[in-house]
Amino acid sequence: MDSEGLAGLIAAGGHALVEDPESADVVVVNTCGFIDPARRETIDEVLGLAEMKENGNLEGLILTGCLVARAAGDLAEAMPEVDAFVDFAAYPQVAEIVARVADGSLEEKVHGRPGTRFDPAWWDASLAAGPRIRFGRAPWAYLKIAEGCDRGCTFCAIPLMRGKLRSRSGDVIEAEARNLVGQGVSELSLVSQDSVMWARDTGEGNLSSLLARLERIEGLRRIRLMYLHPQGVSDELIDTIASSESIVSYFDLSLQHVSKPVLRAMGRWGSADRFEAMLDRIRRADPTAAVRSTFILGFPGETEAEAAEVEAFVADHDLDWVGVFTYSREEGTASHQLAGQVPEESARQRSERVAMAAEVTMDRRARDLHGQILEVLVERFDMSARCWTGRSAREAPEVDGEVRFSSDVPLSVGAYVPVAITGNEGADLEGELTVVAKAGTVAR
Repeated sequence: MDSEGLAGLIAAGGHALVEDPESADVVVVNTCGFIDPARRETIDEVLGLAEMKENGNLEGLILTGCLVARAAGDLAEAMPEVDAFVDFAAYPQVAEIVARVADGSLEEKVHGRPGTRFDPAWWDASLAAGPRIRFGRAPWAYLKIAEGCDRGCTFCAIPLMRGKLRSRSGDVIEAEARNLVGQGVSELSLVSQDSVMWARDTGEGNLSSLLARLERIEGLRRIRLMYLHPQGVSDELIDTIASSESIVSYFDLSLQHVSKPVLRAMGRWGSADRFEAMLDRIRRADPTAAVRSTFILGFPGETEAEAAEVEAFVADHDLDWVGVFTYSREEGTASHQLAGQVPEESARQRSERVAMAAEVTMDRRARDLHGQILEVLVERFDMSARCWTGRSAREAPEVDGEVRFSSDVPLSVGAYVPVAITGNEGADLEGELTVVAKAGTVAR
């Protein structure tokens, strides 16, 4: 989303946008600085673009984003090939910086105030300056509802870059949602670092009240909540989701661990018993609800027995989607200096065992859907497999699986069609277009 906002600002400044770096004069890279693997991937990408510049196929290279906010000075010294490092505070000037890089008049390398916190006001300002540029024409989009986080998880570097919670106003969120629907979007995924905390800083309401506003938008078929801290998943929120026709029954719960001592050291709420009770409450409200969660293995002080608790929890509970990560020791976080740092190899092995349990669990959940009819949002036609691909309500875009299905009739991207599930390949579902004889037979 930040990339799309930046693209809007750049386009509003009179620049033509292209998606292929090889046809660009200047490339702008929006970097990630959250964990070390993401930073390495970003740097590898930048080095490839720097080689294009050195070979004369590219005139300018600009870096923006979290990695710049976190380490602009070090990057400027290590990457002389990069023409400009644009921190959050300088986002409103990005079009001017691009122009000066293109004509060779830019002298200073670092722009903005690296090390300061992200201000979400730039996003709203970018929408006022020019429309958000959506990459591709997918019938879904992300919608940012807040920035920053007040939780203080000891392993998390997000507050170092994004700062404290700052909610966008309901009016601004609704206006952007209506604009996206006007562009053909029928599914919105609401995102932030801690979505359940929306408006806790402004007193405007709560997440349920925001959802009620968005539900009234004509043409908005699906609303999906992402990044739910379990401590904020109240009975009210569960019931709001389960009873809605447009809010999909999808719970993205960042559990992170199940051992109470490890969770306490992480600065997190919860325990295996509390999480089990929450899952039971969700299933009572809607037995068809999809649940996604993430777990971190190898946190300082974690024992083999505590890692085994996570493995058993994943194996024994009906989680539709599971993300497994190995703890990343990040400078500036409270956990960086904790005693009991787990050896890298041990942490990796624990993650692999939980990931294997997760694959079995996700496959089991997919098999449970054989014979059911799901409403699928058509996203593309796979030429190599000669089938259509889309998602039901249980699959979030980009992070979950998909539904591959055959059809004897022409279809269009953005349509919602009934698909009879006939099988699965791992977590991905397989099926065929079907005809629903009467209302109420399509699972949402």
